Amino acid sequence: MRSTIILLIIFFIGAGVYPVQSQDIADRIIAVVDDEIILQSELTNQAQMYAMQNRIDERQIPMLKEQLLESMINKRLLLAKAIRDSIIVSDAEVQQELDNQLRQFEQSYGSLERVAEQLGMSIPRLRREMRDDIRKELLVQRLQSQKMQTINVSPREVRNFYEEFRNELPPVPEQVEVAYIFMIPEEDENVRANAYALAEQIRDSVLSGGDFEALAKEYSADTGTAGRGGDLGWVRRGLFVPEFEEAVFAMSPGDVSDVIETQFGLHIIRLEERRGDSVRPRHILIRIERDEESDRPTIENLQELRQRVMDGESFEELAMEYSQDADTAPFGGNLGTVPLEQLEPDIRRVVNELQEGQISEPARINIDNDYGYSIIKLITRTPESEIDFNRDYHFLERFTMQYKLEQEFEKMIQELREEIYWEKKL
Repeated sequence: MRSTIILLIIFFIGAGVYPVQSQDIADRIIAVVDDEIILQSELTNQAQMYAMQNRIDERQIPMLKEQLLESMINKRLLLAKAIRDSIIVSDAEVQQELDNQLRQFEQSYGSLERVAEQLGMSIPRLRREMRDDIRKELLVQRLQSQKMQTINVSPREVRNFYEEFRNELPPVPEQVEVAYIFMIPEEDENVRANAYALAEQIRDSVLSGGDFEALAKEYSADTGTAGRGGDLGWVRRGLFVPEFEEAVFAMSPGDVSDVIETQFGLHIIRLEERRGDSVRPRHILIRIERDEESDRPTIENLQELRQRVMDGESFEELAMEYSQDADTAPFGGNLGTVPLEQLEPDIRRVVNELQEGQISEPARINIDNDYGYSIIKLITRTPESEIDFNRDYHFLERFTMQYKLEQEFEKMIQELREEIYWEKKL
């Protein structure tokens, strides 16, 4: 079981895309899978990166390399399967994941320039190589997701799994049961008017011959595309939010849109190219930012609700009446019992300071591209503990599902190794 868990970690969790280091003259092909090759430099780089991120002793790298090479071959086989099954991922999905990973590199290394320098390549080459790797990884993930949707486990399977592996299962992590009342500050009309005025001014500049790409770099709040002059890449119909999609698919190449409002803010769009149901637009995003003054009434409302609970009113009933989180308000704001580490970072930060039964002061909670404020109640806190069948059934069910899924993938891999050409060249 222990070796199986190690392979699961490498196969499912170790799925991040790492930029390959520039190849030297001694680099060589160590495996071929269908039309894909695996280079010695790729294996070395991934082994070193994995060892560093997981604090594995460098003396274990040779053994780790053997496991990683098998995992890399398996992923290439799954990639070939995904391509044969006509699974696709959009340019927008690839770009979003690329932006996420580049931000992570910036946070870890300080700047993309430093990353590129350490890898001995230019930033454009770094982006290009990462983009290709990310597309492949997303194809494999999409294939895995489709397979996961077909897997179910019965109570008997969970019981059998528990009886077989109970002495090797990890402890249940610290868990918390949390409820909150969430509110989004109302927009200030002056702020909205100023945002529209700026967007119209930028659009007028574009129509007067201004450089759209330069204006995007200067003004766009979409950090993922501003550096590329607002370029969103090729995107097929159905992947934009409705207001944006309606506007962009009514345009011809070279057209500049009116100011379009979506949930993200205000957009000025220029359509670069179009091929059937796919378009390549640029956009400039102006957010309708709220400020401290417009946030104050929301904070004061939450402070008043907190005091009402302190005076004896029901937190759950107030959450049902006032919380603006439509998913949790009907349940008294209850987020359920979850591992502490799975909470949103802003919520986790607050919960870490609470004792059972306590209610926080209003706290800012960032959600995707927006934010709101919450008062948070810690209902229960359960320390890390050994797994118990009845109490921790949902954890056991998840472990059983993962184990069964791994068995299904092993079976698929064996079939693919017979169907698809592959060869080690060590």
